[in-house]
Amino acid sequence: MIGEFIRYATTYAPERTRKFGYLKRLIALEFRARRLTTAWQSHQRSTRNLIVKASDLCEQQRIAVVLGSGLLLEVPLKALTEKFERVYLVDIFHMPQVRREAKKYFNVKLLTGDITGVFAAIKEGSPPGGHTPPPPPRIPHLKEADLIVSCNCLMQLADPFNDYFEKTRGFSDLDSDKLAYQIMDQHAKAIATEATGVGVIVTDTERFAMQDDKIVSRTDLLKALKLPPTPTPTVMHNEEWDWLFAPHPEDHPSHDYIHKVQGKVYQRNIAADDKTENKDDALSVDLPPTLDEPDIDSMGAIIPER
Repeated sequence: MIGEFIRYATTYAPERTRKFGYLKRLIALEFRARRLTTAWQSHQRSTRNLIVKASDLCEQQRIAVVLGSGLLLEVPLKALTEKFERVYLVDIFHMPQVRREAKKYFNVKLLTGDITGVFAAIKEGSPPGGHTPPPPPRIPHLKEADLIVSCNCLMQLADPFNDYFEKTRGFSDLDSDKLAYQIMDQHAKAIATEATGVGVIVTDTERFAMQDDKIVSRTDLLKALKLPPTPTPTVMHNEEWDWLFAPHPEDHPSHDYIHKVQGKVYQRNIAADDKTENKDDALSVDLPPTLDEPDIDSMGAIIPER
């Protein structure tokens, strides 16, 4: 805990990143990953392998986008940079070690911002909740990417502003679950049906508390959401594995927590000629300008860091 506190205090980050808990979550993930290197290896390897296999299905390899790039624990960055002309890493905040790693590759660009559209809706005075649905996702290069990956971020998309709405608007658990479901549903459908390249969704789906070989409890992490079916339901396009997320005594003195993970690949049959026509346009997509104010307003923009 002391190490995490020092890391938090010494890491430069915009105030909004601290206010909504992003920095705290990333640092907690960083330290947990260090403690559980052995337990997490299999999950990280399975995720990277699935992304690489999906990249081999792309008719062209110009643009790859990774949503929820996080600490790059599950991202096969080197392999992607060798395959694609440009690789975009998208997250709400990029830790210093991620920025250092990205600088090693000339064709990697960091994009920072909110891909749910919720912060923009808050800025515009129409926050979701109640009878107001969440806005459409704001996923950069959704229509241009040859490969677009939602990398273990689906179940976390709603957490920061649900916490905020619970404090500022009195959200109940039911309100939070409903909004989380809507946001996850829109995100998954965008990757599965709106993207024109190969789409990949890797996400935790269930959490099991295990006492030796006995299931003590089971939690649906996706709030009853079912991922869209793949157009070609083969083994290549659907994978599942177990992630030993928290072996005891990490979260409990005697219970191991295991996450069920699903990986789905959505492959489209798009003529190469159709994509070639838009090559120049795809590589010059304008992004919103940087906003300097360190408040909620600037959370709505997705901006390039370099």
